[in-house]
Amino acid sequence: MRKGLFVFSMSLLCALMLMGCAQATIADAADLIGKADADIADAFGGGEENWTSDQSTYIGRIYETELYGEPVTVYAVCGAEKTVDAVSIWITDGEQEVSDEQVQTWQDRVTELTGAEMQDQGTAEESGTQSWKWSAGDTFYTLRLLDNILTLDINPAVGELH
Repeated sequence: MRKGLFVFSMSLLCALMLMGCAQATIADAADLIGKADADIADAFGGGEENWTSDQSTYIGRIYETELYGEPVTVYAVCGAEKTVDAVSIWITDGEQEVSDEQVQTWQDRVTELTGAEMQDQGTAEESGTQSWKWSAGDTFYTLRLLDNILTLDINPAVGELH
């Protein structure tokens, strides 16, 4: 019964997302972590396999999708076992100017999702990258701004960080 209800719920959610009634969020991207690559192939409407140029190493999947109704590129990075180890969301790609309001919107989204206080990491002298970090349970969220590139990295806490 539970499995049937779960399958029905997931089917309904997918149908609503396809109809535009439900928007994908950061939580949907974070949910990819720990899953087998085979199980995420159809996430966000389908992802493209990402290999090194010589096809010797599988990197993960790339999804051209929308979060909160805004176009983004989601990179699911897999480890040796083809399990998602991390997710990187490219909110902008450097082609358009990033406004203070856009940065604030994404900061608010991560704060709302995590329930954690944002830690301003300042600006790195070497690269000029501004970054903000949240720690929520076993996951770190890092929003970075370099010139006109805004990204959000989602990583599980591992090793000494855990």
